[in-house]
Amino acid sequence: MIGTIRRHTQWLWMVIIAAMSISLVTYFNPSSRNRLGSGGGGGSGDYSADFGSINGVAVTRDQFFAAEREGRLFFFLRSGQWPDSEDQKKQVEGYAEQCLLLDAEMKEFKINVTLDAAARFTKEIMGVPQDQAMPQDKLNEFVINQLGKRGGLTFDDFYRFIRHQCGQEYLSAIVGMSGKLITSKEAEFFYRRENEPMVAQWVNFPATNYYAQTAPTDAELSDYFTKHQADYRLPDRIQVNYIQFEGSNYFAQADKVLGTNLEDRADQYYHQQGAEAFHDADGKTLAADEAMARIKNQMRMGQALIEAKKEANSVLADLLEGHDDEHPYSAGDLAAVAKTRNLTVKTTAPFDEKTGSKELEVPANLRRSLFAMREDDPDDKSRSMLYASTAFVGESSVYVVGLQKRMPSQLQALSVIYDKVVADYRRDKAVELAHAAGDKFASAVQAGMAQPQDKTFEAVCSAENVKSVELPPFALTSTNPPPQIPDRSRFEQLQEVAFRLPADEASPFVPTAEGGFVVYVRERLPVDSAKMQREMPDFLARMREQRQIAAFQQWLERELQLRLVPAASLRSNPVG
Repeated sequence: MIGTIRRHTQWLWMVIIAAMSISLVTYFNPSSRNRLGSGGGGGSGDYSADFGSINGVAVTRDQFFAAEREGRLFFFLRSGQWPDSEDQKKQVEGYAEQCLLLDAEMKEFKINVTLDAAARFTKEIMGVPQDQAMPQDKLNEFVINQLGKRGGLTFDDFYRFIRHQCGQEYLSAIVGMSGKLITSKEAEFFYRRENEPMVAQWVNFPATNYYAQTAPTDAELSDYFTKHQADYRLPDRIQVNYIQFEGSNYFAQADKVLGTNLEDRADQYYHQQGAEAFHDADGKTLAADEAMARIKNQMRMGQALIEAKKEANSVLADLLEGHDDEHPYSAGDLAAVAKTRNLTVKTTAPFDEKTGSKELEVPANLRRSLFAMREDDPDDKSRSMLYASTAFVGESSVYVVGLQKRMPSQLQALSVIYDKVVADYRRDKAVELAHAAGDKFASAVQAGMAQPQDKTFEAVCSAENVKSVELPPFALTSTNPPPQIPDRSRFEQLQEVAFRLPADEASPFVPTAEGGFVVYVRERLPVDSAKMQREMPDFLARMREQRQIAAFQQWLERELQLRLVPAASLRSNPVG
């Protein structure tokens, strides 16, 4: 099951949510879907092309591209962005394969998804409580603008996706039935195993303890730089010219559009999401007035950005005039248009695609569009690729952008980045020394505790002149790190290692990026029987659900291997 759409994208809809609601059952009726348009294209090509087969029955072109469109929607709902890279498109194709198989399996199992089930699932995706009606404007805006304009999908694509997701739930319940057969006695065994408290001692080898021993000679530094020179290569970079339209400059226009019912709209949205949906920087639930203030600010900014984009689009329209193959664009055109409107053109510092620009709030998934700008494409005689064809919308500004300069990847001399190379050498050397010390100690522990006189872990620590720290009792399921290990990820790593150790046994040295550690489990304590009895019903339910999902996944993988012949494009370029 997928989760709800990421909350930080929901402000895109907030300015259009109205009080009026309709029944999703009515919305899913065929006549209602037809008013929003039916599933259009999704690809072009020869109808005789090889799109694979299911159970020996050829997959049609329309079926294949419909499944791909569902894959695009699935990717968007999971990641909050539409797939555009080659790797992302391969993921979409992989989902399309499963979609085609699941559709055939639903027909074979005679699974018919009801309108009520589709409505319930849609509310879950959209974050609408099941006891509330779906706001019509919210769903329309999502389908028309987010799916249609941004994703190139239709309501039929959305409805088909919902139907298949619901059907997958039914299939999971059927073919994953064996996973629910786990008994209470089996569940008790696993509960005790995961919740048994351990009393452990921890010896940490942080790299910082060895930093003083890492000052390099010139020869060592030169050798290190030679071996790691590729790591210091500057990636492809660009500089861009841009006009910024700050959203705060359009608040007055936004207020006119939003009108006097902003308070009502904010209140409606607050109650739709629930108080627990709004948190401060520390993760605490905001008071109602603070949450309402945040919602109203987001609504104002959302509408202000719409107004800002209108002006940005007007600038782009002016930029377009008078250019063709005979009258190509130039890097100075943006400044010329800006001058007629009394706008300021700024230029960024050079930046690469991975890091992005400090001056532009362009989302990471749109940087590819920035780096698509060119000035020397032989097929672009008008040089239109000097400019981004659309305005970029950030969190608080809109931008019209043009290319100033491209800077190809290049190696850097040691003298230019001397301080960074020294810092990297010392860090890596400190980690290396920490690993060596940890390995030496772990070997001493294994040898010492294996002696006939049963040398204790504490005795080995004393002999090796290292300090062990006794930790409060913890289990595999403990979520709060002890004070001695404030880093949660490090504590989780220690839990996994200790979980596999019997009492009175120490682990090998466990290397980490910051050093490493050895853990010794001194004893294992009895499980709290009263606590186990209270928690067992929920634990048993979770185990059965997990086993059901695992059984379904195994079944699906087997069916894909036995019954699916992929499209020719996937056979020649298989999904990883």
